[in-house]
Amino acid sequence: MFTMSSSGLGSNPFAALFGSVEQAQQFSQTFREEKVPDISGLEEFNASSTSTTSHLAAKKVAKINLFIEHTVFERIMLPEPSNQVIHTGATVSDPKVVSEANDSNPLSYLYHCYLRLQAQPRDDDLQETIDKCQSVILMNSKTCFQHPEFFDSLDPTSQFMNIFTEEMNNSNGPLMQEYFQHVASEIDTNSEDGTVKEVFGPILDRVKEKFQKEFSLGHGILYDYLDILLFFSRTSCLAQALIRHSTPNDISNGRQFENTVFGAVLSISSIVKNEQGPYEFFDRPSRFTKQEHDITEESIHRPIVILNDRMHQLFWNLLKVCPDSKTLLLEWLGSCMLANKGRAKLWSRQMVHGMFNQMYCSDGFFLNLCVVLLRLCKPFSEPHHPKLLKIQPTYCLATIGEREQIKNRNVHLRDIKETGLIPAEPDRENEQPQLESSYNFLSESFFMCHYCLYLGFHTVHERFLKLNQDLHRIQSVYNDIVGQGGENTDTGIRIKEQMEKGMTLFLCMKAALSEPNLLELCFNFHVATTTFLVHMATSDDRSSFHDLKLPLSDDVPQILTAIPELVAENVIDFMLFVRRFNDTLYETVGADRLEHLMTFIIIFMGNPNRMRNPHLRARMAEALEAIIPPKNIHGRSLIVNFQREQLFQTHPLADYLSATLLHVFVSIEMTGQGVEFEQKFNYRRPMYAILEYLWDTERHRNKIKELAKFAEEHLSDITAPLFLRFINLLINDATFLLDEALAYMEQIKKKQEEKEGSEWNSLNPRQRQEAEMNFKHLTMLARFHNMMGNDTIKTLEMITTEIKSIFWVDILVDRIAAMLNNHLLCLVGPKKKNLKVKDFDKFEFRPDKTVSHISQIYLNLAEGSEVFKRAVAREERSYSSALFEQAKDVLLKIHRPMDCIIKFEELGKELCELAKLKEEEDDLVQDAPDEFIDPILGTFMRQPIRLPSSGKIVDKTTIARHILSDQFDPFNRQPLTMDMVQPVPELEEKIASWLLEWREKRRENSKSEWKE
Repeated sequence: MFTMSSSGLGSNPFAALFGSVEQAQQFSQTFREEKVPDISGLEEFNASSTSTTSHLAAKKVAKINLFIEHTVFERIMLPEPSNQVIHTGATVSDPKVVSEANDSNPLSYLYHCYLRLQAQPRDDDLQETIDKCQSVILMNSKTCFQHPEFFDSLDPTSQFMNIFTEEMNNSNGPLMQEYFQHVASEIDTNSEDGTVKEVFGPILDRVKEKFQKEFSLGHGILYDYLDILLFFSRTSCLAQALIRHSTPNDISNGRQFENTVFGAVLSISSIVKNEQGPYEFFDRPSRFTKQEHDITEESIHRPIVILNDRMHQLFWNLLKVCPDSKTLLLEWLGSCMLANKGRAKLWSRQMVHGMFNQMYCSDGFFLNLCVVLLRLCKPFSEPHHPKLLKIQPTYCLATIGEREQIKNRNVHLRDIKETGLIPAEPDRENEQPQLESSYNFLSESFFMCHYCLYLGFHTVHERFLKLNQDLHRIQSVYNDIVGQGGENTDTGIRIKEQMEKGMTLFLCMKAALSEPNLLELCFNFHVATTTFLVHMATSDDRSSFHDLKLPLSDDVPQILTAIPELVAENVIDFMLFVRRFNDTLYETVGADRLEHLMTFIIIFMGNPNRMRNPHLRARMAEALEAIIPPKNIHGRSLIVNFQREQLFQTHPLADYLSATLLHVFVSIEMTGQGVEFEQKFNYRRPMYAILEYLWDTERHRNKIKELAKFAEEHLSDITAPLFLRFINLLINDATFLLDEALAYMEQIKKKQEEKEGSEWNSLNPRQRQEAEMNFKHLTMLARFHNMMGNDTIKTLEMITTEIKSIFWVDILVDRIAAMLNNHLLCLVGPKKKNLKVKDFDKFEFRPDKTVSHISQIYLNLAEGSEVFKRAVAREERSYSSALFEQAKDVLLKIHRPMDCIIKFEELGKELCELAKLKEEEDDLVQDAPDEFIDPILGTFMRQPIRLPSSGKIVDKTTIARHILSDQFDPFNRQPLTMDMVQPVPELEEKIASWLLEWREKRRENSKSEWKE
């Protein structure tokens, strides 16, 4: 160790503070004569110093204070301090001491002085001097940062980075951070020569540059630079500087938030930023096995977890270090989401990837930000957590208005103009929710997290699904090329390259979305959200959760007008993602969490008073399908589905599932609900799967039968019963879908014949390409209508096995008979040859199954019902005596059970006899006056009624059937219900009288013909 004695001068690094060795010796001699202990090097005291008196110490302090400021500054100004150091035998043996004495970097030298100072034993008598030494070190360190131009080739940014990265992970790490924190505070106190943001800005620029240009998920040193940001987050002035540095000048530009130090870190992800490459993961995926891809995915998940842990800690520190940094961070989050709100817009989904990334922050950025906010919400991400009751549901309403007004309410998320779960009702204006004077952090965290999930997970999931669809389309094209032997052509090679690139993008995105920690946080947060939403929808009590009882009150809490639909949409979207890509998660999360998801669906799906949007309620049916236990190839549920099997059996509200499902099935049809005609079939697809599952369970099947019985007992009610409306729509759907599907198959048959002809080969490349595109579009339409038609007719077969009599009522029986006859004729009659296309499977065309379903429906409904049989026989458009014979031949070919074929043959014979009786009805319509004929269907009226608004007279059966699906007058589109129609007793008596006379004349004519 250096001392100031002539024999050991070189052993004290602080001797280098003096201009020459002689000055150092003179200074040392003065203190030695006064017996003051040697502390000039800011290092350990000699052992002899422990006996020094307070009087001598006081004199020493005065001496040190006179020289220290000057000497320290002089020392760090030396361009070559090594030239001023005298090396003795004691120093040569310790390279560390020599290195510190010779250190020409001012900041590094001062840092090591600080370390030695902190290593000094604490002595109350010397505390003033020690404090003075520390003050001088920090003052000069401040100067190094604020005025680097004073020093020869000083780069404080590089010196800071070197010191930090070298010292962070060793025993000096805490002292190193303490030193720079003190320096930052010194700069903040004396900011006239440069603020903390200005001084430390270049360091943050360097960190940002590293993340943007050098670091990726696989880069090991990445975490050292994250530690630098964590260091900034622990001191108030540095934390504020960090946030201000990360705030872009133009906060309206979404993309600019990624071009900040926060953005640079958050954008580290497996998701590809540039679709054209290069690709860090899954390059040329076809060369690797699924197992190898799974290993790669796991290797991606590990660094993502560490990255997100550090970023959560960073944001948490910034929120806690001081009120100002908390406000700044919340403003940053709010501004970032506002500038990127276009990510979730419909039009943005049609943008090419490059343009999208130029306008908004990347998918990886928002997924990582989602995790950070989910972690902040983790303390209350439990079902029925007491803190959920403290969430102020009007928060999103408070985001709209003047910026200062919003800020005064402690709201930092702005302009969230999202549709509420229900619209505000003008006649309940006094009950509309009122804004709070101030909003708590809990509310801000909850709604910020949901909005971030909407911009992040929800949007990435949609892009992921679109990418998946594109891959299937490209795969189909490539398979066609391979089938034609063109895989080695330029086109084949190009398509294969597109497949490779698409699969790389798919696997990279899947790795990010399926990270287990993200899924667990999302699941818990969304389950907590469902308990919050259910409570808001069922109670005005904000003090505690309560047990649910159905049916719910008609008095709907108006607070639902304040809660945006996106909160519920996030839950639904996540449930669908889990079903598609991590289905086993439903079995591992626990039965209690599944129960809350089911409660959420039951409360909202069938209740338009609590969720007005029919699209959203229809999507809840998809969410319900997501938690149905999957089936194996034998149709039995797998053993691993225990939790979900139990859910449908033991849920407290399980008895309401069937009615809820039928309600949403019916409600998306009704006029005024805003559902496009074709879209309703997409919505009903999962409903068929749910209905099939419920039907297979005795408890739920009995509930459906109860609904059917109630409907049959209340056919004349003003509002048609739910089950009646349901089967009416089921028949409508079957009629439309099968008609359309068969029409498309006829077109495909013609197109296939054209492709084999000479005209197709004569088309130029452009014409052929256009023709191919039209054919693919036709194929897509045929597949869709065939699949939906098969599902619909299969559902009718299932229901009619045990529910029959309601199909025999006047308003239904003729329609279902006509539908069955028509489609059976198309599939087994003379025109069936028009449907014989190549490759039935490609078009999901299953005529054998459809014939089987239809034949079984005939048998189901004919059992014990002469009414149904007569309806089939008198249907003249499609029925003929040969129809059932033709169908029997098909049933034999598809190997239907022989007992079914025999029953079907016997039914056909009965129908032939009944068909002879329909001649009377034909003559009746032909002979009747026009005023007795229904103007809608052209049938003979039995119960004439007058429509109140148009004044038209129609048959009661006809208009009852119409109102089941369309509650408007068919002649002028005015609202119409059955209680509004007016009987026409005079006309009814006139019809009855004429009918008696007509039948009497018919009998007399028959007798006369017989006698002749």
